Amino acid sequence: MATEEADPDVMGIFDTDAEATLVCRVCGALVSRAGEYAQAHWAWHETPNGA
Repeated sequence: MATEEADPDVMGIFDTDAEATLVCRVCGALVSRAGEYAQAHWAWHETPNGA
């Protein structure tokens, strides 16, 4: 039986600033909490051309 890996904690790379936006701990980018922006930013770091 194959084991499934748990989804990574995407929010682990973010801090919040005073305006309640997300701040990436890796690159310092400000990321909106709305929609899938946090997931998309995390995925960008995971791609071979990401930072």
